[in-house]
Amino acid sequence: MELLKNKYRKLLRGAAALSAAVLLTGCSGGSVENLLTAPKLTQEQNEIYQALINSSGSSIKLKYPRGGEYRSAFVLQNLDSEPEEEALVFYESQSVQSGESALRLKVLDQNNGQWEAVYDLACVGSEVDSISFASLGDGKTTEVIVCYSMLNQTEKTVSVLNYSKGVISELYSGSYSCMEVIDLNSDGQQELVTVIPDKTSQTAMAVMFTKGENGFQKLSEAPLSGIGAEYVSVTKGQLDENTIALLLDYSKGSGQYGTDVIYCIGGRITSPVNLATNADGTPYNVITRFTTDYMTDISSMDIDRDGYVEIPSMTPLPGYETLMRSEQLCAVEWYKVVNNRYQREYYSYYSSKYQFALLFPSRWQGVVSAVVNYQDNEIIFISYSAETGFAVNESTELMRIRTIDKDDTEALVNSKDYRMIGESEDSIVCIKETPGYLTGNLALTDSELQNSFIIL
Repeated sequence: MELLKNKYRKLLRGAAALSAAVLLTGCSGGSVENLLTAPKLTQEQNEIYQALINSSGSSIKLKYPRGGEYRSAFVLQNLDSEPEEEALVFYESQSVQSGESALRLKVLDQNNGQWEAVYDLACVGSEVDSISFASLGDGKTTEVIVCYSMLNQTEKTVSVLNYSKGVISELYSGSYSCMEVIDLNSDGQQELVTVIPDKTSQTAMAVMFTKGENGFQKLSEAPLSGIGAEYVSVTKGQLDENTIALLLDYSKGSGQYGTDVIYCIGGRITSPVNLATNADGTPYNVITRFTTDYMTDISSMDIDRDGYVEIPSMTPLPGYETLMRSEQLCAVEWYKVVNNRYQREYYSYYSSKYQFALLFPSRWQGVVSAVVNYQDNEIIFISYSAETGFAVNESTELMRIRTIDKDDTEALVNSKDYRMIGESEDSIVCIKETPGYLTGNLALTDSELQNSFIIL
């Protein structure tokens, strides 16, 4: 409690100092109009733009990549053996012939210090999602990787380009729903890994490409467990000391989510089996989760901070199994991949709202549930049985974990019976155990609590 009081005093002093600083300095920043003013082109960009106009005419519209590292209309990169950089500019032409793509990629190079257009390429989409660069395979050249989307935003195409002696050649073009450049097979060379969807069969295929002596080629492919409506995050992580993987978290729509994991065995891409069988013989997905009134989506992460990533799945806490999905409070089960199958590592309570996770010991699983107290921003952990249900009283309550905003002085004062067990940048997390809990068989030792409590 004394630690919490000291934290409270420090917060009050910090708030007073901040208020004084604001009064002394005032608002010296620029106006909103200044903040919204578009940056002017540099002299070099003006020269490139003029060379583009001279080559393509004035009836053009610059197109900006919508994502990725390069967002400018003028992307400079050294693509060949010459010391100077080339300029790549995406634009939309108003003067193309019928049937030609209006989206174009112009490559400009320097000749005696002057920019001039050297190649014009018709693009395979209507919008530029991103442009990136990679040295695939033997690493002797730099490839340009452009991701496009069509007007309906559901069809996406990746194009791999090579620039040499003033000419762009396309090494590969294909549809994709997810794409990464990574040394997935640990051979010291970068590969292009894509997920290719098949909407007809509602399946997806992970494919690994490289560039070598025989040109751009497919190394291997592996079917995935399902097809995602949209990939929401891609995590590069270690499954174990020797295995790097891509963890693809995706949305299936209607608040349902899943994860595909891809990695290599013997140099070939593979994915673990996601299906398991219930006691009655019906199949189910091991890795699946959904959003509810209590839970937002959770991505794959290294939940135990051991350097290896875990994959989340969800199951209702005791007592919530028969409720409507939107009313279910769920446990998050964390899996790792062992022998090409998912193996459960942890069973936990996870709260993105209150910024903590609690890994349950085995003796809690199936007999401990939780109740949300929104008024005080806390989770109440209770022993659960069919007879007691969700009753919170002296015989069922185990402990409460409360999250307090550091600026909420009233909540800090009202939490005098709690002790602080962690803090984030903007919150303090406190705990209060009941006397019965401390002496019962469900009690956590101090070391157990320290090892199982995680600030998110």
